[in-house]
Amino acid sequence: MHTALRMLQLQFSIPRWLLLCWLSVPLAPAFGMTLCVSDRPAAPLTFPDHDGQGQYLARVAARAAGVEPLFVVLPWRRCVEALRIGQVDGVLGVQAFQSYKDFMRFPLKNDLPDSSYSLGVDKWVFVTRADQPLHWNGKTLSGLSTSVSYPSGVNVVRLALDSLGIRNSDSAKTALQLMQMLKASRFQVVVIRESDAQIFLAQEEFKSLRMIAPAFLMSDAYLTFGHDYAQANPDVVATTWEAIRRIRASREWTELAPTLAK
Repeated sequence: MHTALRMLQLQFSIPRWLLLCWLSVPLAPAFGMTLCVSDRPAAPLTFPDHDGQGQYLARVAARAAGVEPLFVVLPWRRCVEALRIGQVDGVLGVQAFQSYKDFMRFPLKNDLPDSSYSLGVDKWVFVTRADQPLHWNGKTLSGLSTSVSYPSGVNVVRLALDSLGIRNSDSAKTALQLMQMLKASRFQVVVIRESDAQIFLAQEEFKSLRMIAPAFLMSDAYLTFGHDYAQANPDVVATTWEAIRRIRASREWTELAPTLAK
């Protein structure tokens, strides 16, 4: 989609309540909010070179809170570390790991992350070769004789596989590399995002591969803030999260979200 068309689409898809919220923001110069995004695509939520659903939500919500977001792109581990040491104010697409809660602020309800304030769901699936007799019933992966591989550094997948007692390794940086290695019989099965699997499996190159249903893992992904930023700007953080919730609950979002998924 052309840039000009995308801009027009975004302008006219903003919920009325949010436009009123913007109009109520004082006209004083907005201060910045630095948000980190992974350097790897995480469709449909974030992309390193253009806005996904998560970036759109964070941008519009931050502006509703009276701040102008600046997105920086870094490897995932550096995003997390940059937030820990205060080099950025927030990170997009974060799962609620206990280890993160020491230095990240999540939207909570009864002391637990509240999914209604999330950016969306990160969905992961098993992919194997068509001739492999593998079956996944949501609890057990039967027919497995080798370790399962997944993109390097994806802790949420590693922890999920570990919890099921499934041997695993992060043997490649990208989903494409994993698909190519799977096709070459380097692995029996891999785990990649469902959005990536759908794109690759539609290509002639990967017609010998198949997705295993149901989904392996669905995890809520949040915009999180550093404790220091959240403590210094509680109203900004609360308003940003509330705007995200209201946008995702709106009728307009159901129409707009698919256009931001690729």
